[in-house]
Amino acid sequence: MSEQAAAPRFSSRLAFIVATAGSAIGLGNVWSFTYVAGVNGGAGFILVYLLALAFIATPVFVAELLLGRMGRANPVTALKSLARQSGSRLPWHWVAWVGLVATILVLSFYSVIAGQIMAYGYQALAGGMTEWSVEAIRSFDGEFKSNPTGPLLWSAIFCAITATIVAAGVQGGIERASKLMMPALFIMLIGMVVYAAFTGGFSQALNFLFGFNDMTFGPKLFLDAVGQAFFTIGVGVGGIMIMGSYMGRDVHLPNAAGSVVLMDLAVALLAGLAIFPLLFANNMSPDVGPGLVFVTLPVVFTEIPAGAVVAFVFFLLLTFAALTSSIVLLSPTAAKLEEYGVRRPVAAWIMALVVLVLSTLTVLSFSTWSEFYPLAFVGLDHHTWFDLIREGVNNIVLPLGGVAFALMVGWGLPKDRVQETLSLGHSGLFQFLYVLIRYVVPVAIAALFLGAVLG
Repeated sequence: MSEQAAAPRFSSRLAFIVATAGSAIGLGNVWSFTYVAGVNGGAGFILVYLLALAFIATPVFVAELLLGRMGRANPVTALKSLARQSGSRLPWHWVAWVGLVATILVLSFYSVIAGQIMAYGYQALAGGMTEWSVEAIRSFDGEFKSNPTGPLLWSAIFCAITATIVAAGVQGGIERASKLMMPALFIMLIGMVVYAAFTGGFSQALNFLFGFNDMTFGPKLFLDAVGQAFFTIGVGVGGIMIMGSYMGRDVHLPNAAGSVVLMDLAVALLAGLAIFPLLFANNMSPDVGPGLVFVTLPVVFTEIPAGAVVAFVFFLLLTFAALTSSIVLLSPTAAKLEEYGVRRPVAAWIMALVVLVLSTLTVLSFSTWSEFYPLAFVGLDHHTWFDLIREGVNNIVLPLGGVAFALMVGWGLPKDRVQETLSLGHSGLFQFLYVLIRYVVPVAIAALFLGAVLG
């Protein structure tokens, strides 16, 4: 099998950056980032999040891309090959297996949230959410979630779209979709920010997000911030590694990684500047949790000029963000099935079906199992299946996966090979980045978990 057949490439450096940015930019930047920032009080969370993104998540992002570029295969095969080349007896590939499971678990709740977003967008397009009362919106949200049929149907539609794109391959599917959706996402988001700037709550939102005063910190805030940093750019489960395996030789890895992280950060902050002014202008609380975009914002949309149009644009934006990430989350498992001789379209649809089956756990968590707490006997009361999957992946699997990737690059691979792949020579930037990967990331995350346990 030729190298080209074994490892397909993006058509250009720009295509790689756009597609990788699309893989990183998703619901974590809009839905999750805004409600987690709101629950944690805004500015203090933002400060820790920025530090975590710069000094922990970004080095892991670089390390994961590097492993993908060097391995040139799906994450399991890539790590098995790199471990053998480095002479390591440690089972590196098991980290990738955990990551593959995590991508499916993420998609199992991701598809449900994305399906509800699509349902709300359809409702806005059909003229809903224009003259509804607060009670009507809450009733709509409650009725939508209480009957599992609707959420499962919309989740199935989202999974089908994702599978269709992944089935089309790297250039024909992932690259083409990203080139279409990423510019549209930025245009819609900037338009939302401009609109929000004239609502009367913009200065209050700026102070909430960036007025670094009266900040309260605690172990949970630090854990949430680091978990959000990992979730925002999608590191720790192998999705970024598969993108690295598709990277062309003309791509300078550190520059590309920096561009992607900055684009990802820009979307998260712009989402905050688009959403929080609308809340404050209408005297709404920012700490409502996961229901922020499904109950609180639709209430706002009913009371602002052209609210139905704004609502449709917002939910379309969220749909695009969800799709650009879901296609990359589905790709590693599809690529692994390809290795066993399964054709890519078939592999994509098989894994989409697995995601849909698992999504019933989240769907039921919002309806008939809303008061079922499977791990209450170990102290995790008030944690539904949805809570366990989301928090388990975000706050445990992603950081631990990131540590494993950092340890592989910092301690498992020869330093000269890392240097050669990064194309930074003996520069100060390489030394700084290498120290972050080798020492700072493992120590910081170990300290974070220790603090969370003792706290």
